[in-house]
Amino acid sequence: MFFFGYSTREFINVSKFKNGYTTLLHRKWVLFILIFIFSIKLNFSQSNKHFFSTINNIGTLTGRIDKNYIKYLNLLEEHKNIQKKLLDSVDYFKKIRKGNYVLNGKDIHMINLSFSNRIKLLNQSLTFSNIDKKDKENARLYNLISTHIKIIVLETYMLQQKIVGQNSKVNNLINEENKLYRQKKKSLKTIKKYIISKKYRESILNAWNASEVLNENDFNKRKNTSITNKIIKTNYYQHFLLNSKSIRDSKRHFRKLINKRSSFNTTVNFNNFVNSVLSGLSNLVGNFVGLFTLRKGKLLNNAVFIHSSLKLLQPLDILLEKTPFRLTDKFIPGFWGHAAIYVGNEIQLKKLGIWDNPIVLKYREEIRKGKVIVEALRSNVAFNSFKHFTNIDDYAQLRLNKELTIEKKREMILRVFAQIGKKYDFRYNVESSEKIICSELHYIIFNNVRFNTKRVMGINTISVDQVAEQGLKEGAFYPVNLYLDGIKVKKDKIFEVYRQLLIAKNKEIRKLKKSLH
Repeated sequence: MFFFGYSTREFINVSKFKNGYTTLLHRKWVLFILIFIFSIKLNFSQSNKHFFSTINNIGTLTGRIDKNYIKYLNLLEEHKNIQKKLLDSVDYFKKIRKGNYVLNGKDIHMINLSFSNRIKLLNQSLTFSNIDKKDKENARLYNLISTHIKIIVLETYMLQQKIVGQNSKVNNLINEENKLYRQKKKSLKTIKKYIISKKYRESILNAWNASEVLNENDFNKRKNTSITNKIIKTNYYQHFLLNSKSIRDSKRHFRKLINKRSSFNTTVNFNNFVNSVLSGLSNLVGNFVGLFTLRKGKLLNNAVFIHSSLKLLQPLDILLEKTPFRLTDKFIPGFWGHAAIYVGNEIQLKKLGIWDNPIVLKYREEIRKGKVIVEALRSNVAFNSFKHFTNIDDYAQLRLNKELTIEKKREMILRVFAQIGKKYDFRYNVESSEKIICSELHYIIFNNVRFNTKRVMGINTISVDQVAEQGLKEGAFYPVNLYLDGIKVKKDKIFEVYRQLLIAKNKEIRKLKKSLH
């Protein structure tokens, strides 16, 4: 049998050869394919590793850029809010400039708080404007961010000075050292010197010019365009960076601004110098007169008085006293001569949730030893025991009519603690909080109470009687406890006797005291 020229036997032999050869070929191809696949897999694995490593690096880099960009946007938003609040307060600061307006406790608190927030934002922004410029790939982005932030800082500062700066009352207040709001004295003057300096303005100009020649990362193109547009829209750019003429004009503008500010500061400093001289004289007279005393107080170390009074006291109660045996008492207008604030004992402070507060923490041992009242003495604002307060003849305890929220109580008590250590204000200036007298302590702590004040030799001041009058019927306080000439006034007579002390003449008060014996 023949198949295409092969016999059957030949065909079988040839088929066997071909099948063996084919099998061999198949094995070679399989081996080749396996080697090929393995090499591809190996190369792919190495390149894949490099690929994902690159992706991770890009991701880390992008994350850092996004983090800084978000912080930049947040700072812009904060500046926008601050500027809006400043613009909204134009009428308020115009009112303060008027000679007949007296800063009250709420004004002092809000001005200090808002100013400290602005100073904090300006410092944060200046620190952030020095973000890493060594990152060459993103140098243009960071340069633009730095330029814009610096411009916004300058605009916020200039707006503040335009609205607030020419107000001597506010200027003095915000340049005071105040540990409750800020630690550094003259915070405004320190930052002002830097922000409106020639060096600072040149740094803005140089950064802006540099942004034109720096390489641009494709990842940041949209961000760079957005920031550039924001810079161009700023008032500072339009007036002082737009062209060579505006740059020249900026030098003249800021020179005038600095000269005007220097002139204002000279006037303020001279007035402060005069007031300091008067304060020094008052200090000498006050301390000299304070040396003279005729006897001890009728309630001094009276155990019954101390024990019964401490049981009645609640945090933020006002303590009034009179010492007619001291010569200083003769120079104090009105009946009452001194006032203090009860801050609370350990149990009360724990109940309020402020025992562990850092401001209270450092006074723990003193509180445990009996120190519970804060009072402004001629030495300084002191933290004393109730027993220390008892060298007196007359005593009254006042309490707020309106119950405060626990949050408000906490905030007020912490502000009382923050006054400890302040010097005595021999200028008796109620519109300052750097140094205070006993009545000023109440004026700034009870900042929702509209206390009456009096103008003496160009300075607004508050007497103890002007604090005490808030204990009358229409006032913010009511009398809880009253001792007169060392004798406890009966509960049903407290209101009437207390009222007489504030409105009656000395002769009538002497008769009133005799009637109690």
